[in-house]
Amino acid sequence: MATPRVLRKLGLLAAFLLPVVLSAVPEAASAEFNFARYKETDLDEFLARRRPASGMDVYPMSPLKLDVTLASHGEPCASGALKRALIMGGMPKQDADGLQATNCIIVRSAKGAELKVFIQDVVYGFLPNEVPVGDKLSLFAIHAFTSPEGPGLLVNEFLTPRSFPRADKPADTTMTACGCWTHDEHPGQDFTVDTQGAPVVAMADGVVVKIETSEQAPADLPVIGGCGRYVVLKHTFPNGGVVYTRYVQLGRIVGPKGEPLAVGATVKAKDTIGEIGLIRVLHFELRPVAPGNTRSDKAWVERYGNVPDMEWSRYDPVDPQKFDVASFGGVRKRAK
Repeated sequence: MATPRVLRKLGLLAAFLLPVVLSAVPEAASAEFNFARYKETDLDEFLARRRPASGMDVYPMSPLKLDVTLASHGEPCASGALKRALIMGGMPKQDADGLQATNCIIVRSAKGAELKVFIQDVVYGFLPNEVPVGDKLSLFAIHAFTSPEGPGLLVNEFLTPRSFPRADKPADTTMTACGCWTHDEHPGQDFTVDTQGAPVVAMADGVVVKIETSEQAPADLPVIGGCGRYVVLKHTFPNGGVVYTRYVQLGRIVGPKGEPLAVGATVKAKDTIGEIGLIRVLHFELRPVAPGNTRSDKAWVERYGNVPDMEWSRYDPVDPQKFDVASFGGVRKRAK
C-alpha cells in the first residue's frame, strides 16, 4: 500500500479533480513496454560509425538500448527531419505527423562525448522530475537517421537504477481502493474522499466521448474495463496534443448545472461532470495519445476495434502525478 498523501502533495491535478481533500493515493501501475527488443549498444562505438557527407542515411527504426549520463534536460527542438526519416523508414505518414516529440535532451557517453536526442513528449513529461542532470540512465530509443552532424535518435522510454524492480518482489494481488483491479493491474489512481455526493470536476476543457451508466460495468480487458459508472473526456490542446481522462466509480453523472450529461457535450475546466459514489472513491486515469503508448494487440482489436466510443481505451494510462500535461499540450510553452 502506498504512503498516504494530502492535497498539497498532489498539486494542481487533485485541485482540479476534486474540491475536497483526497486522503490516500496509491501508486499507479506502469504501462507495459517491450524492453527486450532494444539492442544493447555502446554510445561511443555508435558515434564512431560512418556518417554521410551530405543529406541523411535513413534507418528502419532500429531499436537501441544506450547506457548514458544525462548532461542536460534540454530544450524544445524542431522534429521535421525526424518525421521525414520515420516516414522514409516505413512509418505511416499519419503516425509520423501525429508524433509528439517537441523536446531534445543531451546525454553523455562513458568517454564524455555528448549527443542531442529527440524524446517523445509523453516520456519527457516524466524525465525532469525523475532524473537529475548528472545521473545515469538507460535510454530505449530508435535510430531513425544519421546526418553529417550525427545520428538522429528518438527516445521511447528510459530507466534509472532506481527504476528496476526487485526480482524477488512478490505480486500484489490485493484489491485497490476502487475495488476494480488488483494493485499489480491498476491502470490509474484512486482518490479516497470523505463525502458521498462530493462533486467531481473536469481536469481541463474537453468533450464528453463516453458515458457508462451501469453500476456493474464489467472489466472487459486488463487496464481498460469498466468498474461502475464513469465518464471519459477528450482534451485537445493548442499544439494538437490529445489526452483522454476517465473518472470512474461515480455515483451520479451530472453536468455543471445538475443537468444530465451527454456524449458530445463540451465542458470547461472545473465544470462538474459527476459526483462521488457510495464507496467514496474516485478512480482517475490519464491517457495521452502518443506513439509507443497505443494498444494494437489482437484482444483489443477484436473487442473494441469497431466501437467508436472506446477509442480512448487504445491509449495506455500514465501516472497523473508524474506526467506534465501542460508541457505535453504546449500550454506552458505558449504561456512563456
